[in-house]
Amino acid sequence: MFKSLPVQLVICVVIALLVGTHLDISTVQLFFSLSCAIKDILMMILPLIIVIYIASAILSLEQRAPLLIVCILLMVCVSNLAAVFSSYFVGQLVLPWLTEGKVVDLTVMKDSIISIFTLPLPKLLDPSHALMFGMAYGLLFSVHKIEKAKILALKLRDYVTWFLSAVFIPVLPIYVFGFVLKMQKEGNLVTLFSNYGQIFLVICLLLAVYITFVYALAHRFKPKDFIASIRVMLPAGLTGFSTMSSAATMPVTLTATEQNVNDPGFAQLVIPTTVNIHLLGDALGIPLIGLAILQLSGLPIPGIDLYMIFAAYFCMAKFSTAGIPGGGVLVLLPTLQTHLGLTPEMTGLVATIYILQDSLFTGANVMGNGGFALLCHRFFKMLRLVKCHPSVTCP
Repeated sequence: MFKSLPVQLVICVVIALLVGTHLDISTVQLFFSLSCAIKDILMMILPLIIVIYIASAILSLEQRAPLLIVCILLMVCVSNLAAVFSSYFVGQLVLPWLTEGKVVDLTVMKDSIISIFTLPLPKLLDPSHALMFGMAYGLLFSVHKIEKAKILALKLRDYVTWFLSAVFIPVLPIYVFGFVLKMQKEGNLVTLFSNYGQIFLVICLLLAVYITFVYALAHRFKPKDFIASIRVMLPAGLTGFSTMSSAATMPVTLTATEQNVNDPGFAQLVIPTTVNIHLLGDALGIPLIGLAILQLSGLPIPGIDLYMIFAAYFCMAKFSTAGIPGGGVLVLLPTLQTHLGLTPEMTGLVATIYILQDSLFTGANVMGNGGFALLCHRFFKMLRLVKCHPSVTCP
């Protein structure tokens, strides 16, 4: 049980609550400095991770049915954008009401704990440039097939996944502990978590309503049909909830999707293709957490023009999401900081809250993928891109 990352983070938060106010400033500064050092190392190598994951994701797509692949990727972009903007509109509607009079100042540096050392690390590549470079590499060698280029990208992806799983994820509790300890010493942590409960309920409600809407839309809002599909997919969602990995849950997701769409070939194409890039739970939850932290910090929700830029970068970054517990938020930290206006302390807090809810988001991701496959299948049947199963009537 103690090997579970969310359990470790809960323990970190509890320890910070118990001992934070009793530790002297120098001890808190030391832990906070370690957290900053870990974050600096991650920020330095993260653009390379993004390049490798995006390039390998594009190059590992099956070559069969290229038009279907292109259409599926376009649908993924549309779906992720719709989810990100749904979070924005829910945030605009609900968060000012929930956070009224509940400001936790994470930006003011009074009596602030500051890092006692910094690492002189170079900036290898801007995260936005990394997105473009990874996509260019993947697309170039998808068109001009050079097997060595594909093998290189896939091997580098395996090395990066090993690094994140074996090296970075194990030290993540230290990274979180330093930031949490700092906030506890400054008196912000208890106030913040006591005010987050209602926001958590809003996130749960948003996930349930949105994913139900996806299934209802796929079945033309026929209650009997979409409820039956949700019931078939529930075991996969519960498996995702317990494993905290969409990739590990893929066999169960695939079996349930095959049963729902009644087209095994299509399910075997769309589920592996989208398992790490179409994550409705993340697309709905992470922006809403970021907006909630902004509001709880006394900062305004950005206007729609600024949020559109954030949404574009967010959806591009989703193509480089690591398929490991906690990995969904790591590659998005620069996007939250650069384009949503969060401070380093806020991004550390977003990472903590996200990982504490990782089981919930992963279950939503799995359920969302099943609904997405249904929606794609119905849409592609209308366009005659897939053939109807003999037992199914074409629309």
